[in-house]
Amino acid sequence: MTTREQERLAALHEYRLLDLPAGDELEAVVRVAAMVAGVPNATLNLIDENRQCQLTSFGFEGSISARADSMCAVHFEKGEFVQRPDAAEDPVYRVNPWVTGELGRVRFYASMPLVTPQGYALGSLCVFDTVPGELTDDQVARLEDLALVILALFERRRQARVNGELAIELGTQHAQLERAHADRAATIAELRRSNAELENFAAVVSHDLAAPLSVVGGYLEMLADRNAADQQAAGWIGSARRAVHRMSGLITSLLSYARVGNAPCRFEAARLGDLVDLALSDLGDRVDGAAVTVSGDLPAVDCDPTLVRQLLQNLIGNSLKYRHPDRPCRIAIGAHRDGAEWVVAITDNGVGIPADQRTRVFEMFAQVNPAARTGHGVGLSTCQRIVDRHGGRIAATDTPGGGTTVIFTLPAAAAVAVGHR
Repeated sequence: MTTREQERLAALHEYRLLDLPAGDELEAVVRVAAMVAGVPNATLNLIDENRQCQLTSFGFEGSISARADSMCAVHFEKGEFVQRPDAAEDPVYRVNPWVTGELGRVRFYASMPLVTPQGYALGSLCVFDTVPGELTDDQVARLEDLALVILALFERRRQARVNGELAIELGTQHAQLERAHADRAATIAELRRSNAELENFAAVVSHDLAAPLSVVGGYLEMLADRNAADQQAAGWIGSARRAVHRMSGLITSLLSYARVGNAPCRFEAARLGDLVDLALSDLGDRVDGAAVTVSGDLPAVDCDPTLVRQLLQNLIGNSLKYRHPDRPCRIAIGAHRDGAEWVVAITDNGVGIPADQRTRVFEMFAQVNPAARTGHGVGLSTCQRIVDRHGGRIAATDTPGGGTTVIFTLPAAAAVAVGHR
């Protein structure tokens, strides 16, 4: 089978007409074709790989026959009109079973090919009689018009089927979207419920845990004063006080994480340099002994100043906490513009974060070295939450020569010129 024939068959099967009822409109066209030709018989033939399918006929009972027996299959692929006044006198047709009497006794025969706009012949509109005859030029022209009508009806039926399939697909997609919206609404409701529970949890933690813990700390301080001379007792009390202090710090971190996620995010233009100053002030004497370098032209950004101040305090505090024991602590803070956002970098020369831990450290309770008990694993997850609420990104990488560089993005302030510290 040639490539051209494969393409022709694909075009024919695309219309999905074979072995299906022709319909009233096609039947009417075939009747008109017989009237135009002035003959008693007409048929609409479609020819596939092996068959001639008489989709509808007038004047005789249409059927399906072998393609090899078809009169129309002889010349239809050329796309040319064929007329034989007496097929019994034609050397090609006179042995055809439609002429010899095996399937019919055709004498006059005319066939108008059905050719798509792409040039593929699907079959023919055929008119014939059992006596010799001939069509006028005007009759041939009208048959050509009817062939065009048939092709238009084929195309309309195909388009209706495609539209129906598309409507079903769109209906399915619409149903899927409705389910997705319903799932999203359920998720939002669940998040609101979860946030409400988290707020209640924060209130319980602050009252039912923090307050009693302060009482425990007070009693331990009194016991330490009374047992100062007893070294063993002092050691036990000291361990208990450190545990209380650590638990108090964890409660504070959890409360901070909860508030970051639930407090309203109020955007306004704020100078990043001012927020750095406030963060350093919050850190107090923890900054002593460290060299903190701040870029001289930090920008104005669109942000919630309270949350970004906490973000900076956490990141600078980490650089101070994880300073390298063998070299003076150095911290650099800078920013540069990248499109509609500012990229802020906090660089230190501390102990650094192993490459395989630089993503995990932003997860809740994740710690590089849990045995060191230097933190609670909540600080960087809080930073992640703050940056997320600003629509930005945050990541940790290494500092050339040793240490950690944390980079995060914030939206640029609208209509605010680049500021200064």
